[in-house]
Amino acid sequence: MEVYENHTRLRPASYLQPTVSNIYHAPPSSVLLLLWLFKWRVLVTIVFLRIIYNLFFHPLRKIPGPFLARASGLWRLIRYFRGTWHEDVLTLHKRYGQVVRISPGEVSFTDQDAIKAIYGHGKHVSKAAFYDAFLVPNMTASFFATRNNNAHRFLRSRVASAYSMTSILTMEPLIQEVMDLNLRKLDELAINNKAFAIDKMVNYFTSDVVGHLAIGGMVGFLEQTKDVGGIIQSIHDGFYFMGNMGILPLQMFWINNPVSKWLTKKFGGDRLNAFDVFIDWLDSRVEERMTNGLLPTQRRDLLQHFIEAKDPRGCPVGKKDVMIEGVNILAAGSDTTAIGILACLGYILTNPDSKAKLIQEIDGAYEQLGLAEQGREITFKEAEKLPYLSAVIMESTRLHPSIQYQLPRLVPSEGFQLGEYFLPPGTTCGTSARAVNCSREIFGSDAEHFRPERWIPQSPEDEQRIKREKSLLMTFGMGSRSCIGKNLATVELYKYIAQFFRHYDAEVSNMKKPWITKTQWFSLHLDFLVTITRREY
Repeated sequence: MEVYENHTRLRPASYLQPTVSNIYHAPPSSVLLLLWLFKWRVLVTIVFLRIIYNLFFHPLRKIPGPFLARASGLWRLIRYFRGTWHEDVLTLHKRYGQVVRISPGEVSFTDQDAIKAIYGHGKHVSKAAFYDAFLVPNMTASFFATRNNNAHRFLRSRVASAYSMTSILTMEPLIQEVMDLNLRKLDELAINNKAFAIDKMVNYFTSDVVGHLAIGGMVGFLEQTKDVGGIIQSIHDGFYFMGNMGILPLQMFWINNPVSKWLTKKFGGDRLNAFDVFIDWLDSRVEERMTNGLLPTQRRDLLQHFIEAKDPRGCPVGKKDVMIEGVNILAAGSDTTAIGILACLGYILTNPDSKAKLIQEIDGAYEQLGLAEQGREITFKEAEKLPYLSAVIMESTRLHPSIQYQLPRLVPSEGFQLGEYFLPPGTTCGTSARAVNCSREIFGSDAEHFRPERWIPQSPEDEQRIKREKSLLMTFGMGSRSCIGKNLATVELYKYIAQFFRHYDAEVSNMKKPWITKTQWFSLHLDFLVTITRREY
C-alpha cells in the first residue's frame, strides 16, 4: 500500500501482474497452469468461431435442418452411437422436407431426380471419406470401401461371376442343406413350446450358409445353437465401430493405432477392436487353405475362387486380397440377409391377414407341385413364381432395409443442383435407404405402412407405377455400387420364408413390441421372441 498526499491507493501485488518477467520467474506449476488456461481459451474460441461459421457463413447455411446439426457434427454422432438413426432420419425428412442438413458439411435427400443422379448407373460419383473407416488393417481395400471408381470396377469384376444368379443357383443344394438343419432345430424348439429368440436362430442360419458356400462347410452355429467363438458378436461390434467412427475425424485410428492397442493390453484388456476376433478366425482358415491347397476330399468353394483370382497385372493375388473377399461375404453377407428374413417374419407375424394369404399361397404351391409326395422342399425358382410371397418380401425389405445409415457421396467438380439448393464441389451428400423407401413422395401417403398388395398390379397404370417405384428402391443400393450379394440374399429369403411358413405356425410373444430395432450400420432386430408349433397339413 502506498500513500500520496493523504490519498490511499491500493496497487496489486507484483505476482498478480501477467508480465513476461513474472511468468519467467514463476514456479513451473504456475507456468503450466497458465499455458493450460491459454490453450483452452484458444480451443474454445476456435470452436465458437467454427460454430458461428457453420450457422451463418457456410455454403450450406440455407439448407434446413436441426439447429444443433447445422452447428456441429456431434448431433448426428450421438444418434448414430445410440442406434436410433432409423427413427431419426424419418423424423428429419418429415419435418424439414426432401433436403435436410444433417451435419455442418453433409446433406441428406430423398429427391427422386437426385437419387438417380447421384447413385444411378454411369454417374461415377465418388464415395465420401466416411468409407475409409471400413478399410481393414493389413488388407487391401475392398470393392465396397475403395473410393477409387476404377479400382472398384476391377475389384468387383473379378469376383462378380461368383455372385451371379447362375453361380448361386448351382450352390442352392448347399443352401438347402443348411435349411434342412435349420428346420430340424426349429422342430426341437416347436416341441418345447417355449418362446425363443428367432433373431439369433436366423443369424445362425445365414452365417452357416455363407460359411458353407465360402469356406467349404458350416461353421457350427446351428448345430451348436450358439455364437461359436463369439464370431457373430465380433462382426456386429466391428461394424458398429466402423460405421460410427466413419463420421469422426481420424476415424478408426482412435482404435487401431499402436498406442491404443498398447494401453488396452497394459490395463488388462484383450483387444480394443472387437472385429479382430472375426479377423483372427478368418485368417487361420485362409492361411490353411493357401498353404495346403484344396484337398481331394474338398469341393470347390468361394474361397478357392478368391485364391485363384488375379491382380490388375494378371499375377496371382496375395493373402491380403483373399482376406478382404472373405470379409465381404462372411462378415457383410450374413447379417444383411438375416435382417431381410427377420423383416419378413416380423411384418407377416404382426399382420394376420397377410399371414393367412401367404400360407394359403404356399400350401397351394406345395400341393400343385406335389412336393410332399416327392419328399422335397420348394426351390427358389418355384418360390419366386408366387406373387404374394414376392410382394411380401419386397414390402418387408422396403420398410426395413438391412443398412439404414447414410450412404454418403461427394459432389463432383461441377457442383450439383439439389432442388432449390446448390451444393458446391466436394460437399458430402447422400441418403438413407430407410428414408427413401418410406418417402411419401415416392410410395404414397401409406409409405410407412405394410401393404404387400402395392406390388401386385391390377391395371396397366399399376404396372407403370410399380416399375417406377422399383427403380427407386434403395433396399440393395443402386447403380454400380449396389449390393453384390443381392442374388444370394434373394435366394435365401425366398427359401426361408416359404419353407418356414409351410412347416410352422408362429406367434410373437409381445404383439405391442415384437422386437427392438438397433441401427449400428446394420439395422438389427433384437429380442425378437416367438413361439412355434409344427403345422398339420
